Formats: sequence, C-alpha cells, structure tokens
Amino acid sequence: MAPPLPVPAVPVVLLLLTAAAPGAADFNISSVSGLLSPALTESLLVALPPCHLTAGNATLMVRRANDSKVVKSSFVVPPCRGRRELVSVADSGAGFTVTRLSAYQVTNLVPGTKYYISYHVTKGASAESSREIPMSTLPRRKMESIGLGMARTGGMVVITVLLSVAMFLLVVGFIVALALGARK
Repeated sequence: MAPPLPVPAVPVVLLLLTAAAPGAADFNISSVSGLLSPALTESLLVALPPCHLTAGNATLMVRRANDSKVVKSSFVVPPCRGRRELVSVADSGAGFTVTRLSAYQVTNLVPGTKYYISYHVTKGASAESSREIPMSTLPRRKMESIGLGMARTGGMVVITVLLSVAMFLLVVGFIVALALGARK
C-alpha cells in the first residue's frame, strides 16, 4: 500500500511564476522545477491561476502517478501585481537583480516521485479548470555524492600555518621592541 499523499501548503510568494494565457474553458499551468531544482526534493512550485481569476476560489488537486487518490487544497487566488511572468524582474541596479516568483508551494512530497497537478477555479457563476500537468520531485542525493565546497585543501592548510607563524613572530617582535624601548 502506498503511503498517503501529503496535504499541500498555503500559497506563498517567493520569486515570480506564471500561468499561460487562458484558453476557452481551460488554462495551462507551469512549474519551475528546473529553475529552483536544488531546493525542491520534497516540494514543488506550481504557477498560480491566471490574473482574470483573481479572488476566485481555487482548488489545487495533487495526484501521485499510478495512484487514484487525489489530495485537494483550497485557497483564494491572490491579486496580480502586473502581468504574471515566469520570472519577473522586480528591481535591478548596482550589480544586483531582484526577481519575484508568485507560486503555490506543494510541500511534504516524496522525493523522486512523479505527481499530476491541476486546478479548478470557481469565480462567481463560472468555473475553469487547468489541464493536468506532470511534475516530479528530485531524488534525494546520498551524502557522499555531495561535494564539500568549503573543504580544506593542502594549500589552504600551508597558508594558514605560514600566516600563524608570521603573526606569532610579529607579536614576539613587538614585545621585544617594547621591552628594549622601556630600558632607555
């Protein structure tokens, strides 16, 4: 028996993710799994519904591949701050760029698992649904396979020892200079 699907989290605003332009009755959603993949082994970021559905009641449906059980989570579609783009530049200058991602974060997922995600949004008397899209979480990496970026190399150890010896000799020289200066 497969473990139960997790309950999705509440909407979050991280950096900016978008939904594609709506069709007649359906709209497309997208993910940023390739954009932020190193941090997403147990969660997925899903685009929010399009701007014309702002203030509508959205239901996000998450289904694990090869499983018929669907976990639903409801929320009110947040307002758009301009056009929703995959990544929106919020501010840029002085050598840095701030980007915004408006997304719904589905958390507590199983690493290395494929899921199918879709929306159903009701606004007033109308209702729209997204197409079901496949998304996958990244597999967990073994600790041994993760490179240690701050590991000490032989050269770093030699430089540290040389600098420590130089500092010691500098302090000893300063004390000797003070002692000889105090004699006169």
